[in-house]
Amino acid sequence: AYLSDDPHFPCTIVEEKYKGSCYFLQTSRMLALFKGDFSKIGNACSGAPALYQRSCFESMGRDVGGRFRNNPQDAIDACKGAPQGEKRRWCLAGAVQDSFWDPAGEGMAREFCRLLSDVSEKALCYDTIFERAPQILASDSQRNSFCANIELPYQTKCREIVR
Repeated sequence: AYLSDDPHFPCTIVEEKYKGSCYFLQTSRMLALFKGDFSKIGNACSGAPALYQRSCFESMGRDVGGRFRNNPQDAIDACKGAPQGEKRRWCLAGAVQDSFWDPAGEGMAREFCRLLSDVSEKALCYDTIFERAPQILASDSQRNSFCANIELPYQTKCREIVR
């Protein structure tokens, strides 16, 4: 077996049914290939087949989240390697999701969303963490506290989703 310099390999050769899963992990290969340059990863994901771009950009976000685990501003800046619009939103969603795997990550996840200035990016960010919160925060008091610490315009939606 060999590793190719093609940032899309082996996703280019796996069966169609595996391509989505492949692209959801492919940016870890790109990270090594491009020596951590998220702009190059963003360009490569933009060059993926349209059907798999979302997986690629969410994967990029996961890698961004892993690289900048305790620094939401740096993670947000790294996602600027993805083109503005839905591709960047996918990256940001992947990154904030990566920060919120257990209760210890809730403050970081809230801070991540708070730091976003683009309204559509902020809305998707909050939707992402609101959907995760009930799976991660076991008690009513944890969930109530989580929503109480969300920016005011988003608290109502938080309380509707995070039950």
